Order: sequence, then structure tokens, then C-alpha cells
Amino acid sequence: MRTKENSTERLVTVPQKGLLSLVANKLKDRVLFPDKLEKAKEYMKKIELAKQ
Repeated sequence: MRTKENSTERLVTVPQKGLLSLVANKLKDRVLFPDKLEKAKEYMKKIELAKQ
């Protein structure tokens, strides 16, 4: 006897605002580009403020 294959995948439609808030929540408090952040920190250390 053959068994029927049941598809358990279900697609959900999410409005764009909801999707953006979900993605923003997942990426919260993460550094996406750590190498660029380190370069920027090094650059900021070398900056001298001009006297007014």
C-alpha cells in the first residue's frame, strides 16, 4: 500500500510593514559590518578637532 505524501509547508502572507518589523527585531543589537565599524573607530581616533 502506498502512503500519500502530505505537504506540511504552508505559506503565510505578511504585509510589508509587518515583515520589516520582524526583520528589524531579528537584527536588533547586531553588528552587520564589524570590519567597517573597526575601521571607522580607528579613523575617529585619528581625528583632531579644530580650535574655534
